[in-house]
Amino acid sequence: MSGLERHTVPVHVSGDAGSAARTERLHHFSHALRNKLGGLMEAIRFLDQDLPHDQRNEIASFAERKFFEGLREVESLLDDMGVERGMGQLHREDTDLGQLLQQAVAEVLPRLERKGQQLDLSINSPLPVSGDPHYLTPLLQALLSNASKFSAAGATIQVRASMNADHVLLQVIDPGVGLSEDDLKQVFTRYAWLESRTTAGESQGRSSLARAQQWAQAHGGTLRAFSAGVGQGCTFTLTLPAIGR
Repeated sequence: MSGLERHTVPVHVSGDAGSAARTERLHHFSHALRNKLGGLMEAIRFLDQDLPHDQRNEIASFAERKFFEGLREVESLLDDMGVERGMGQLHREDTDLGQLLQQAVAEVLPRLERKGQQLDLSINSPLPVSGDPHYLTPLLQALLSNASKFSAAGATIQVRASMNADHVLLQVIDPGVGLSEDDLKQVFTRYAWLESRTTAGESQGRSSLARAQQWAQAHGGTLRAFSAGVGQGCTFTLTLPAIGR
């Protein structure tokens, strides 16, 4: 993952040993973060120069990489220090995932329209789940937005929602840029550096899919990704336990 090292500190170590370990970890963090920020600053200085277009793109890509590597350093520190960054308490209610999906579609529709993209939407209602709409709706929005960002203008994105035995199954299938084998391993890692790029210069938060997977798991479900490779599009598959099945 971009060559970033992990230095795990035993969270439950107490006394002087624990303090020394935390101090060492913080020193490593500050050193690593300064290096990332230094690389970012150098890239910014180069961009002030009159450079050929290809060289400017290369430097901009380098700067973006350093930015996300810095964010990964922060995430690694929080993990090693045992800092919880989980969800709030779930407030479950019986709901139809198909209805939540329609709401999510309405939210991302302006993005799709700007790129001239179409949704091939199939919802076999009802799709009864026990869940918190506060988390499930943005989860669905994240999957739809991701498909749009990484698909070309005019592309058709397929969305399939149906019952599958005792689970509700949702698939978002895009014909976009796809993922390499290495990228596929990291697609749900917060702020991981991936080689894939959005097709119209859209921003890349690099954390929305990680949150989406966390929300799916909190509901007793799963969120998985598949891609046959670069240029072969992606399929994201969400499963959630169905009510009364």
